[in-house]
Parts: sequence; C-alpha cells; structure tokens
Amino acid sequence: MALTGKSLFFDFDGTLVDLADTPDAVIVDTALIQLLERLSARAPGRIAIISGRSIDQLDGMLGAFAAGVAIAGSHGADLRIPGIPHLPATPPAMLAEAAATLRPFAETHGLLLESKSHGVALHYRLAPAMEPAAIARAEEIAASTGLTLQRGKMMVELRAPGDKGRAIRLLLATPAMANTTPFFFGDDVTDEPGFAAAAAAHGAGILIGETRASAATYHLPDVASLRAWMAATLEIAE
Repeated sequence: MALTGKSLFFDFDGTLVDLADTPDAVIVDTALIQLLERLSARAPGRIAIISGRSIDQLDGMLGAFAAGVAIAGSHGADLRIPGIPHLPATPPAMLAEAAATLRPFAETHGLLLESKSHGVALHYRLAPAMEPAAIARAEEIAASTGLTLQRGKMMVELRAPGDKGRAIRLLLATPAMANTTPFFFGDDVTDEPGFAAAAAAHGAGILIGETRASAATYHLPDVASLRAWMAATLEIAE
C-alpha cells in the first residue's frame, strides 16, 4: 500500500502487541517501535494509536514515540494531538464507586481488576469459568451508575462514554488528516465502531486475528502478519 493520502490508525493490545495474561505483561519490543517510527516519518501527522488503555499507560509503553503521534485513550474518551494543548477529559465520579464495588468481587473470585483513568476493567482470562458472573456483575453496576459497559476479549469494562469511531472522526477533521483515506487496524469487538468510521470515510477496517462477523473489510491472521504488512508497506514507500 502506498502511504500517500492515507491515514493509519492502530489499536494497541491484540493488534500491535500480542495479548498477555495480564495487561502489564504485554511486550513492546524495539522492532515495533522502529516500525512505528519509520511509518510516522513516511506519513507525518497521519499515524494514530486508538486504544482502550489510558494515554498515560500508552505513554509508559511506547516511550518517546507516543509524544509525536495522535493518541486516543480510554476507547476515545480522551484524545491528545501533537501541537495542541491536551486537556484530559474528566472521568465520571461514579468510576470510583464502580471500582470499589468490583474490587471485593474480583478478589473473592480470582479476577484481575484494572483501574484506568476513564474506566475500570474486570479481567477473567485467568478464571474463564467466571465469565457469566463477571458480566452479570458489571451489567448491574452499569445499570445503577449510567457507565458504559464494554465487553472485550476475556474482560468486561465499565467506562466513560466514547468510542473509537468518534475518535477517528475527530482526527480526520484535523489539518494533518483532513481529506485522507483512513485505515483502522484492530482485533476486538471494541474496535467495531472504528472499522465502521473508517469505512464511512471511504477507507477500511482491517481485522487482526480470528475471523468473525465484522465491519472490517480486510483481515490479517495475527500480530506478526500486521508487522510484516507494515514492513512491506515501508519498502514500497521507500
């Protein structure tokens, strides 16, 4: 793919990096950073990370690279664009209530509770039999607090409103990305609004991982295949 006139949006977990048993166990290797830096140099201002993680988490994992590209964290609830002062969105007050309610449930049943700047996630990857109970508990809290319930791979999250499609639409209105064709790479059901937004802007979504019903137009089988695509795209661009 030639990069001229195109903007590339990447989910993080399960897309740029392989999933791990716990969120902190993912590996961001030097080869990935080098690929992203080369892509950013070839498509200045037209590379973005769109993730369910917080911006602070992504900064910690991506290092200096993160400062030079647009980042949407917390499923699009928080957006940072290089050159524009970043005013973090205020998380809903009920997030603390949700975390306090879920913490003893998680501890009792061997689940991992992950607190984010705009959400709280209950991971059951290490206790998959707890999936129905975890989802039911999260649904109860969502109903009582008004938080958005978001299911993902082996997790359920309560978060502030916002989605990855909205983040892509906002970024496509910025000078660097205006009138470009967007391509969004993602792996999870949380990426579906992003796939739809890319398609609506005459671009496409690319599903990473196992095939399923999706708004994505294209498919790559795994993270390694995406990295190979990135390298091949850079060879064409260079």
